[in-house]
Amino acid sequence: MDAEVHVGPRGTRRALVVSGVVAAIMLTAAVVAADEAIPQNRKPQVARADSAPSDPRLGARAVTDTTRLGFCGGDDWEPEIAASGAYVYVVIAHFVGDPTCDPASGNERDIYIQVSGDDGQSFGPPRAIPDLGYPSVVDCVVTVDPATGAVYVSFLGYGLTRGTDVVVAKSTDHGATFSSVKVNGPLCANCDHPWTVAGGGTVYVTYASGSHHYLSRSADGGQTWTETEILRDDHVAFPEGGVLDSASNAWLAWGDCGGSCTGKTAARYRVSRTLAGTSATTFTDPLASAPTGPDCPFPQSACGFAYWGPQNDIAIDGNGNIYMVWQDGQEHSHPKSPPIVQLSKCADHTDCTKASNWRYVGRVDDKTASGCAQAECYALYPRIEGGQGNRISVIWMDDRLGAPLDHVNGWNVWYRTSLNGGASWVGPSVKVSEYDPSRSESKPNGFLYPYGDYQGMDLTPTAKAVMVWGEGHDYLGGPTKPGHILYRSLAA
Repeated sequence: MDAEVHVGPRGTRRALVVSGVVAAIMLTAAVVAADEAIPQNRKPQVARADSAPSDPRLGARAVTDTTRLGFCGGDDWEPEIAASGAYVYVVIAHFVGDPTCDPASGNERDIYIQVSGDDGQSFGPPRAIPDLGYPSVVDCVVTVDPATGAVYVSFLGYGLTRGTDVVVAKSTDHGATFSSVKVNGPLCANCDHPWTVAGGGTVYVTYASGSHHYLSRSADGGQTWTETEILRDDHVAFPEGGVLDSASNAWLAWGDCGGSCTGKTAARYRVSRTLAGTSATTFTDPLASAPTGPDCPFPQSACGFAYWGPQNDIAIDGNGNIYMVWQDGQEHSHPKSPPIVQLSKCADHTDCTKASNWRYVGRVDDKTASGCAQAECYALYPRIEGGQGNRISVIWMDDRLGAPLDHVNGWNVWYRTSLNGGASWVGPSVKVSEYDPSRSESKPNGFLYPYGDYQGMDLTPTAKAVMVWGEGHDYLGGPTKPGHILYRSLAA
C-alpha cells in the first residue's frame, strides 16, 4: 500500500491510505483541485515583504497585549514559534490575501518568517523563505539549535512534481537569510506533516506517508541528509511535536490514526526516542487512545481531513520529566464526543520508551469553568512546554464563550501552568486571545473559527510564555475573508 497525501484547499491536512496507481491518480487530481480552489497569484507580482520599504502595516501591530503578525490583509495560516536567547522566531504559511490595506498581502503562497531580537517585544516585517520553486507550500515548523544558534524551518512543498516533498531552510544570521534543500527521498515520495528538532549540529526531521514513519537526519548542520524508515505499521502516521533531552536524544510525539481517523479508537498516541547523533529510533507501545473528533461545522468539502481529529504534543521539564498532552473525547468511547485535553507523564531516570513507565496525570483544560453549556464546547489543538523544575505550560483553543454554541463563534486561546508537573494548576486558565474590532473574524466573545490545525508556544529564558495562533472566518479563508496570525506573551 502506498500513501496518498490528502491535499485540500488550504494545503495538506492529513493522509489516507490507498493503493498503487490509484494513489498517484488521486494525488495528481488533488493537487489540481487545490490549485483550482485557491489559485496562485495570477496578477502582476507585487512587492515581496522582505524587499519592501519599512512600513508599520507590514510588521506587527499591537492591540492591547496581543500583536498581529503576518500581513494586514492576510491570508495567513497555521503558525509556529521558537525562542532562543533574546530572539523569537515565528513562521507563517501565507496565502493570497486582500491587498487593499497593502499590496504585499496579495503576495502568492509562501512561507514567511518574522523575527524579534528583543524578547518578543517587537517584530520585523515578514521575510519570504526560499521555497525551491514549489508553487504550494504549507505545514511550517521552526526550531533553533541551542548549540549553534542556527535556525531551521521545515515545510511541505508540492505542485512542482507529482509528489509532496519536505523542505528544510537554514539560517545562520538570526533569520535574515536562508538556504533551502529538499530532505526526503528516495523512500518517501508523498510526504506529510513534517516536524523538526535540532541540537549540536544534528537536525532531525520526522514526517510520514500513510503507515510509513520517516526520519531524515543531518549530522553536518543541514548540508547532507540521510532518510530512514523508522517504523511501518497499520496506522496512518502523524508526527505532532518534538523536543531534545539533556543528552540530545530527540523525542517525538506521534498521533497516529486508524484508517480514516474514525471510530472509538481513531488515534493511538505514542512517543519515539532517536538516540543522539543517530537514526536509531525506538517507539513506545500506545500510551493513550482517542475517538474520532467532531465533524466540521461546514460542509465536509469545505474543511480539511480530520481537521478536528486527535492530536498530541510532547515536552520535557527542567528535571527531565517527559510529558505528553493529548486530545481525548469527553466520553472516551464515544466517537465525535466533545474534545478535552489530557496529560500523561514519564518520570526522569526511567526508560520512557516503555509504556509501563508512563502514567496518566489528569485533565488539563477547564473549558466548563465559564460558559460551555452542557459541556458541549470543544477543547482542541493542545501544545505543551516544559520549564524550570517541574513547571509545565499548556495552551489550547476552545469555544466555551460561543453564543450560540454552534462552534463557529466564541473561540479563544487559553493558557494554564503547573509548578508540579500537572498534579495541580496555578488557578484557572487565562484567556490569551483578545477582541480586535479591526478584524472581521474577531468578535467580543472570541474569534469565529480556528485558522490552522495547530498553534505554537515556547518558553523564553526570561520565563515568558510566547504564543502564536491563527484566527479565521472559516476553514477556506481567501482574499474576501482572510485569516490572521496573532502573538502574545505572558509570564510563565
